[in-house]
Amino acid sequence: MSCSMNFLLVFLVNLAGIPETAEPIQFLPDDAQVSCRAILPQCFRREDWARLCQTDQSILDAHPLACRRALEP
Repeated sequence: MSCSMNFLLVFLVNLAGIPETAEPIQFLPDDAQVSCRAILPQCFRREDWARLCQTDQSILDAHPLACRRALEP
């Protein structure tokens, strides 16, 4: 999914009034070998999500709370 499409989806979710924290933020276990194809925190291990947040500003903008949680020591 392109960055512009991801941004559009986030924008539409926010426009609909669905809070980002509607469900608790969960990451895959550290030993997970499988992930889903979506760009969502629950599809990544915490360290992988943190890396994505550090390298992709659109992810950081779209998921600020999940990025903060992933980047916590």
